[in-house]
Amino acid sequence: MAGSKRIIRLDIARTFAILCVVLCHCCDMTYYYNDTIKLSELGMASQIFMIGTQTIGRLGVPIFLMISGALLFKKIINNEGDILRFYKNNLLPLFIVNEVWVILYELFNVFVLKQTFVIDDFIKELLLLKNSIMSNMWYMPMILGVYIGVPFVAVIVKKFSFRAVAPVMGAIFIFSYIVPMLNVISKIYNLNQTFGSDTYIPYMGATYGLYMLIGYYIYNNRHVRLKNGVLVLISLCSYAITLYVQLYSLGSSSYYFYKVWYDFPFLLICSSCIFALFCRIDDNRICVKLSNVFTYISRISMGIFFVHVLIISIKVNYMGQFNGSLSLETVIMTVVTTILSIMIIWLFGRSRLLARYMFLIK
Repeated sequence: MAGSKRIIRLDIARTFAILCVVLCHCCDMTYYYNDTIKLSELGMASQIFMIGTQTIGRLGVPIFLMISGALLFKKIINNEGDILRFYKNNLLPLFIVNEVWVILYELFNVFVLKQTFVIDDFIKELLLLKNSIMSNMWYMPMILGVYIGVPFVAVIVKKFSFRAVAPVMGAIFIFSYIVPMLNVISKIYNLNQTFGSDTYIPYMGATYGLYMLIGYYIYNNRHVRLKNGVLVLISLCSYAITLYVQLYSLGSSSYYFYKVWYDFPFLLICSSCIFALFCRIDDNRICVKLSNVFTYISRISMGIFFVHVLIISIKVNYMGQFNGSLSLETVIMTVVTTILSIMIIWLFGRSRLLARYMFLIK
């Protein structure tokens, strides 16, 4: 076991999550953003690989959010000083890192990708009024917004029982997951029917906050009493349903191609079961060398999150599409991107200033 206070099982989960994020974006760049490829004309095996890997990639953000919920909602909030301390120690560094990367991405886009600098868009990005064109940066305004409410939700989950909070979670699930799924089905079958509700439930983070709440209750209260085999079966079935819906939507009988997003209920179920399995790992059974690897990748995961899209963008814009198997290219691109990201972070992260304000390494 590691001789530190790190929670190795969560380091393993965070390592899994960041690798999923890299896989997701590599798959996107290989298939979805390639103008020379018509997805509907790919063979069935290629379609299954494409959608299968992209769906695995989509598990990254839910696992990250569940880890955040497991750790952040445990914080003791007794007074306004605790709230302000959380904002200073957790929210402010995240905001600063976001601003740094908005600037770095803009420099990259202008000087490397030769794009036009638009001052209005740049200012809007700095003020969180517009997302960056980088495919990963939608996450930052979302997580910053969720962090604002963390201290208050932390008080609620510790003061009230799970039974008291469960109805709120159920309402979020219905209106933020079931309703969007019904709209997806309506589009696939061209039913010309839009499902919606005037019920307004953005409190507790809505779609993304529910992942955090589930992560908190799974990790800290152990509400999932199912055996490991059952959790594996449920996660596989949920993954298969998510995969099938997307494959079907790509077929000729569908009127709409659905690319799974985080408000799909079966993605929530699948990622929850996987997180529950991670939480059952015994830290004492992980050898020191292996735990050190997981801990290191976990600590630099935010750096990988920011750096990997630069590598992917350079590949796409300057190297183009490789001749040969798209599936093999996705795998190679994922491995190479991950390794290069780690090397870049290792190099620049030797500066404590850059480590903290570029990569959020504490």
